Amino acid sequence: MATPIRPLPAGPRVRRLPSTPTIVIGLGVLLAVNLLIFAAQTGGQGQDNTGPPLPADIELLVPTPGAVIRPQEDVGADLKDTFTGALLIDDRRIPEDQTKVVVGLGQVSFRPGPDKEITALRPGNHHATIIYWPQEKGDEDAAKAAGAVKSYTWQFTAG
Repeated sequence: MATPIRPLPAGPRVRRLPSTPTIVIGLGVLLAVNLLIFAAQTGGQGQDNTGPPLPADIELLVPTPGAVIRPQEDVGADLKDTFTGALLIDDRRIPEDQTKVVVGLGQVSFRPGPDKEITALRPGNHHATIIYWPQEKGDEDAAKAAGAVKSYTWQFTAG
């Protein structure tokens, strides 16, 4: 036999408010989600924001300013595609034949190793300088004569 359907009671329906523990737990979850979103947007950024901002002609520095690297990692810069340049590490000019330059991409880098100007970066603080100029100005001497040579220096640590 089927159960008969009973009509709803007449009159206004009474709505109950959530209990205090339910409200506290809901606010705690909401706060936790907001903190996770904030941490995801601000944390893990590689560039050290305490130094001067990068010039518009420099897209990326390797290593990033303030980074700790291994003694034989690359040091260099990714410039705008229309620029080329040269590197100095701890005020020592890296010879052109030891520098990797990708002209079409504006990349200039150096990796320490045997038979190179720097075989390995000694542990401690270092500074690198990228000297750069527009490719259409020719070599560095022609760019200097035209007043188009710029430079940027940053610090990192080898460990």
